[in-house]
Amino acid sequence: MNPGYKLVGNAQYPQIAQDYERTFNVLKTLPCDVFLGAHGDYYGMEAKFARIKPGGANPFIDGEGYKSYVAEREQAFREELKRQSPRP
Repeated sequence: MNPGYKLVGNAQYPQIAQDYERTFNVLKTLPCDVFLGAHGDYYGMEAKFARIKPGGANPFIDGEGYKSYVAEREQAFREELKRQSPRP
């Protein structure tokens, strides 16, 4: 998530945290063979491109990389949500 997102007490988007939760739940159910994203560093584009060899395995086929990325982003979300949540 981008810096500055207000997850708790957001008057303009009260359900933002719930929408993030829903998004992560959906992302974890989607099948993914080729992991791509809006930015190359999301999925290691340069390193994968460098590994392309004629007749070799396609490094962009990376379902496990997708799962790891989603898990890492979900963990970052949960940490930020906890940080923003009132302490009991």
